[in-house]
Amino acid sequence: MLNHLHQLIGIEITVNGSQCQLIEVLEDGPALVFMCLDHSKTIQSDQHGGAHRRVQKTYTIPCLSEIHNDLHPVTKEILPIEIHAEFLEFLIQA
Repeated sequence: MLNHLHQLIGIEITVNGSQCQLIEVLEDGPALVFMCLDHSKTIQSDQHGGAHRRVQKTYTIPCLSEIHNDLHPVTKEILPIEIHAEFLEFLIQA
């Protein structure tokens, strides 16, 4: 089932009002990582907390909703409706 998500890397959607691109699928969770395509950048800190560079803002969104026993709305938006139920069952059993 995660292959479906990996095949979607590169698609663009709107997340929190910003145009974003799916750049990574984290299998632990699983979760989706989106990078904002606008020109706003955020400061990225290193492992010691020191700010060293400016990067595009990213969002990490879980595939499952934290409120309901359902797919996260962003996951529903990017996956074909035909596999919603199958993907939800896969995530619940994992």
